[in-house]
Amino acid sequence: MAEVPGTNLWFTHFTSCIEEEEFEERWTLNFNYNLQKELDAQRRAEGWKIYITSSFAKFTCRRCSNSWSSSRASMLFHYRLGRKSGLVLLRLFRQQCRECNNPIQHKPQVNSDQMDQVLDRLILKILKNCYGVPNLVEEGRVVIHRKTKPHESDLCEACRLGMCNQS
Repeated sequence: MAEVPGTNLWFTHFTSCIEEEEFEERWTLNFNYNLQKELDAQRRAEGWKIYITSSFAKFTCRRCSNSWSSSRASMLFHYRLGRKSGLVLLRLFRQQCRECNNPIQHKPQVNSDQMDQVLDRLILKILKNCYGVPNLVEEGRVVIHRKTKPHESDLCEACRLGMCNQS
């Protein structure tokens, strides 16, 4: 899938994956960097669900140009189906560079294949929890273990917030 200048790949891939399902409702994706790992009573009553996952990603420090990979780039989704539309909120957790000790957090760069795998797993959750489609099996899911350095909790935003699925 080619990237269109000025668009975010998450939006492009999400739209493509959702269109394959041919839902009657229109689903949209938005970023929200204030999402928490638990829902309050009001949001639960409104039908919100949570999905936490991780993926392989790369990070690049804007200050010193150091780059590193992580097989545990954490992502938090909140999703719900309303009367006429569905909404997915996404929080990508950032990591800090260990080379320059700058407190700036850097967003993960997830490649197209990994993004599709994450979104496929999310759609399985949507099908199960919003449409009642039971016993879905992830056909053909291949887990590729890539060698990366050990997870550094003190540099991981998700770990500091108690939301990393590594811990």
